[in-house]
Formats: sequence, structure tokens, C-alpha cells
Amino acid sequence: MTTRHSKPARSFCRAALAVVSLLALLAVPASARSGNGPARRDPGIRFEIDRAAYRVHVVDLETGEKGPEVPVAIGSPAHPSPTGEFKVWQVVHDPAWNPGRTARSLGAHRVPAGPDGPLGVAKIPIHGEYALHGGANWLTVGKPLTLGCLRATDESILELIAWLESRGALAAKPAKRSGEKPQAFTRPARFVIR
Repeated sequence: MTTRHSKPARSFCRAALAVVSLLALLAVPASARSGNGPARRDPGIRFEIDRAAYRVHVVDLETGEKGPEVPVAIGSPAHPSPTGEFKVWQVVHDPAWNPGRTARSLGAHRVPAGPDGPLGVAKIPIHGEYALHGGANWLTVGKPLTLGCLRATDESILELIAWLESRGALAAKPAKRSGEKPQAFTRPARFVIR
């Protein structure tokens, strides 16, 4: 049995279909719409950790442009940095520090949000309690002495964030307010730690 819809119902269905089609088109980044053929997916930003050289290499996979090379301290032999591929979702400005189990066992306590905490001006959460973050003294960079995080100087982290913003990889800067200030990635981003 075929159901016939009234003329207003058919008009509504056509309008709804047009709106859904437009929203689907807008969900594809402008850089992926060529006008000829199917849309391309943005391959995103890749952070690769070279633990032997104590460096984070970053590249825009869409253009091949390399970002700043970030010197870091890595996890100690007793507390190695995690290995694998990890998607990242945000940068957190003025992060609070909630010490992990090991740091707590050594007497560490929570430090409220702010640029002068142990994580420095910003962090990029990687996996669990691990992150790439600022707060490093330049004398500690290039050494395996953290509890697993990748620790860089505040200057290096700010340079990296500025590069990510210039690539359109981050949403607008968070509003001035107290506490942690999350800034979402607007493009796919992942860390590779081997």
C-alpha cells in the first residue's frame, strides 16, 4: 500500500533534506572540498616523539609543513613514557596538577590551575596521566628524568601552540578567566611515541 503525503508535507520533507545536505557539506573542511570529485579527509597534525634525541617533531600532514622541533625531557628508566599512537583532543592553558600515584607516594600534592605550576603554561594530554607540558628548566631538557610525561620549556610550548594556531589546528583562544582554559583541536591530531 502506498501512502500519499499532502503537498505541505512533501514541501517540508524537501526543505528538511536540503538543510541536512547543507549541514553535511559544511561539516567537510573547506580545504577538503575541491569542487571536482569526492571530498578529501584532513590527515591532520602528527606529533612524533624521538626518545633517543629527546625531541618532539610535528608536521601538518595536509601540507607537509614541519612545525617547531620541541626539545623535551622524557620518562626515566624507572618510569618510561608510554609508547603507541594516541589521539589528542585539546591544549589546556594554565593547567592544574593532579599528581599521579607515583608522585603522590613521593609526597606531591595537587597544585591549582595557573601558569606557574609544575606543568607550566600549557599541556597537551596524551594518554591517561601523561602529557606534553611546559614547566621544564632548560637544564633538565634532553634527559630521561620525568615520571613519564614529556616536559618542555614554557617558551617551546608557546611556540608550538602558536604554530598549531597558524595551521588552523586549534579553536579560538579561550576566554580570559581563572582556572584551566581548554582549547580544542579543530583538526585531527595524534602523538606517535616509539
